[in-house]
Amino acid sequence: MATHVRQYEAMFLFNATHAGGNWETAKAEVEHILQRASAEIVHLKKWDERRLMFPISGGKRGLFVLAFFRCDGTKVAGIERDAQISESILRVLIIKADHLAMKDMEAMVPQQPIIDEHDHRAMRRERPPRDREMVPAATDTVAANPEDIK
Repeated sequence: MATHVRQYEAMFLFNATHAGGNWETAKAEVEHILQRASAEIVHLKKWDERRLMFPISGGKRGLFVLAFFRCDGTKVAGIERDAQISESILRVLIIKADHLAMKDMEAMVPQQPIIDEHDHRAMRRERPPRDREMVPAATDTVAANPEDIK
């Protein structure tokens, strides 16, 4: 049976408190999981560490690790299973990345968080200062001809 080796992109989300926010610990965990699947690591980097939108398994902060690797397609399920079993990994997402070159992988950087328009706390922080000039209300205008008001 011939194996078909493909390139994949994986985003691992670590519990920052369990991993201690330590990049070396997270890196070793990802390398261990990928080596168990006989995957060739193409590129591995710390993506970001930030507050999660909602708690996952009691964790409020997460450490994201981005990994690019090559392996047989049948091994991807084993990688996902190993990530689910791990106590320090909260989530993993693996997609095909055959279209990416090495320069594309190295150029990837995390996007700045987008302020949610429904997050009123953020809107209060971002609101520009009010203009203190008073604008007359429509009822305060005086008509030149009193018959015009009816």
